[in-house]
This record gives sequence, C-alpha cells and structure tokens, in this order.
Amino acid sequence: MMRTITTRKTWTWRTTVFAMIVALMFASLGLMAARPAHAVALTVNNTVDPGDGDCNPNGGCTLREAINEANATTADTIRFDIDGGGVKTIRPASRLPVISEPLTIDGYTQPGADENEATNGTNAELRIELDGTRAGVASEALRIRASNCVIKGLAINRFGGNSISIGYPGDETRDNRVVGNFIGTDPSGTQDLGNGAGVALISDPGTASNTVGGSRPAGRNLISGNDNSGVLIVGGRDNAIIGNLIGTEKNGTDALGNSGDGVYMFSGQGGATGNIVGGTLPDSANTIAFNDEDGVQVRNSTSTGNGILRNSIFSNDGLGINLDDDGATPNDHDDQDAGPNNLQNKPNLTFAENDGGETTIKATLDSLSNRIFRVRFFSNPSGNEGKKYIGAKNVTTNAGGGTGTFTFKPENKVPAGQTITATATRNSTGDTSEFSGQEEVK
Repeated sequence: MMRTITTRKTWTWRTTVFAMIVALMFASLGLMAARPAHAVALTVNNTVDPGDGDCNPNGGCTLREAINEANATTADTIRFDIDGGGVKTIRPASRLPVISEPLTIDGYTQPGADENEATNGTNAELRIELDGTRAGVASEALRIRASNCVIKGLAINRFGGNSISIGYPGDETRDNRVVGNFIGTDPSGTQDLGNGAGVALISDPGTASNTVGGSRPAGRNLISGNDNSGVLIVGGRDNAIIGNLIGTEKNGTDALGNSGDGVYMFSGQGGATGNIVGGTLPDSANTIAFNDEDGVQVRNSTSTGNGILRNSIFSNDGLGINLDDDGATPNDHDDQDAGPNNLQNKPNLTFAENDGGETTIKATLDSLSNRIFRVRFFSNPSGNEGKKYIGAKNVTTNAGGGTGTFTFKPENKVPAGQTITATATRNSTGDTSEFSGQEEVK
C-alpha cells in the first residue's frame, strides 16, 4: 500500500504549542484516537525457496520470507518484482507458513501481469505461479488463519492438498477474499495441473463472510482441473461464491472439469449455512460445468439456508444441484421433510410453448403454505440443469395445502426444442431446491 505524501505546511511556534496542549488534553481524557500504523509493503524479488530467512530487498526476499515477515510485523501487503519477462514460478520446498495476520498477496504487481477485463471467460495475464511439486504430498499452497486477507493474481497448481484453505477449527476467520486467480491450471488457463482441491472454507463457527470471486470481471477466479472439488465449504456460514469459472478453461466454454463437485457444501461443527453460490446480478453468476460429479452439492441436515441463485450450470456428470448426494430428491406434499436446504421442493413445470414472439411457461409449486418463493428459470440446449438464466418470478403459496400455480413469460423468446428448468428459493430462509424436471419448448 503506498504512503500518501502531503505538502509540508509552515507552522508558527504559537500554533505548535497550542496543538501540543490540545493533544495532551484529549489524550488525558482518553478521547484521542490511536494513530494507525503505516502500511508496509514487502516485495518478493526472487523465486528461491526457502532462502536465507531474511526478507531483504537488497539481499533477496522470497515468498516464504515475506509471509514470515508479514506475520511478525505491521506489513500488510506482499508485492512481486522479479527480474526477467514471462511467468515466474515459485516451487516451495515444503509447506509455506500459515498466514496469521491480515495480509494481501498481490500477484498482479509482477511486471507484465494484468487483471481480467473480459465479460465472458477471463483474459487475465498471470505472471506468478506457485508450483507444489516439491512442497510435500498433502501440502496446501496457502492456509489463512486470519481475517481481512486477500489472495489475488496467482496461478496455483500441483499441490497435494487444497490450493487455498481459509480457516481452522476454532478460528475466527472472516472477510477474506480470493480473487482473480487460476487455481488448478497453468498460467495460460488451459492445462490441467490440478491441486488436491481448489478453495476450501473450513469449520463453522469461525469461518464466515468470506468471498471467492467477485461481482466485477477482475474478481473472477478460474477454478478448474483440481483432483477433488473446485470449492469446498466445510461448515462455513454466510460465504459467497460469485462470478467464477468452475470446471472450464479460461474461455469459459471448453471443458477442464474438477474431479469432484464444482461446489461442495457439508457440515462442519455446525453445518454449512447461509452461503450463496451466484448472486442476483449477471456478473455475480458462476459458470459451473464439466465437473466429474455434481455442479453443486449440499450435504447433511444441518446445512441449510444455502442459496444457489443466478448461475450457468451445465454438462456436469452428476446433477446440476444435488441435495444430500442421493440422486434427484422427490417432492413431498406441503414440503414437511428435513435435510440439506430443508429439502426444499422444486417447481413442477407443466407447459412451455411458443406463440408468436414469446414463450409461455406454466408451473406449480407444492411447498409450505403462505410462503413467498423466488422461482428462477433457465433454458438448456438439452437436459435438466440450468445453462442460461432467463428470468425469475416471486410465487406465493396458498393456505390450502401450500400449492402455488403460476405462469411465467421470459423477456426473450426461447427457441423451440430447448428445455426449460427452474429452481425455487424460499425467501424467508434462503433454501434453494434442486433443478426441476425439464419441459421442452414446443
């Protein structure tokens, strides 16, 4: 972080004495706020690991030395300035230090790196690569046991453990951000060099309000090719997974799936609760595709209130959304059952037909009585996931058995032969259902 430089002013001795008196008065009354420490930036200037233990800009500063220095001092940013063009690869010889203080690691400070500006896919240019081939069988690339950290602009691959782990049982790890990284691929975003898993948010009650991705293009992560799931939420709460490419190459269309689920939520100490996958704005949508298991899976009865909102979910080997890892969950009358996301019932589509320049969709929702639900609609070339978001509608169930019947017309006509699917999210709790069965447009 750069220090702000201000213009020097000329002070009279009377002004100086008066200011000192006022300062002493406020200090004696306990009313003068403590002056914050100046932010300090450490600069990594070589790829050696482990180094000599001293982060010295003249004698050399490695990433390991910089993290240790940041943990022990007021430093809050790690920058990169490694000589020479092209990608600079850091191969840790063992597990890197745990991050225990607020810290930003910014790979975009390396000369030649550039953040994504593309609306679709990512055109980010990464110049710092973390390669885990020497780090140990189960080593993570980075573990965060602090709040208010930012990891950005890194290509992280070939670690046996998680690429980035946030939290640990009993920790209070909040408000961390993982943005603009390539996790599980090479720096070109096209080669499968997977880690054990992608990003892991671990252990309720401490891990909360962290963000993977962002609602602007620069925040978009590429999380693909990992040997487990792309994103793991293990008992965390109120975390946001938004705007990412999970299971594709950097263009957002070609396959580079994770070997597990795209996003996997399950119970830790207190359940994975209140998390969101995707948002309500176009730039908050994740692309979750080509993964070897489900697009999004929610496990365990204590994992509730998880919203799976505006996303593009398609071509996964399992279900697009799976509650409880047991295949498609059947609806039950009045939605009285319990389980992940309270086993929220899904809509039942009964009609999808074009007439002139518009598409009309008819559906019912059998769920709890007198409740408001947000029903989101998707179109697909085929199948029953949700590739293209086409709109949403609030539906209120009635008092007589909780059934709501409704009609929806998307803003744009859906081509005949495509399939329509929908999800239902209970407004009062945030629970999202699996995808409905498909209805082909006539």
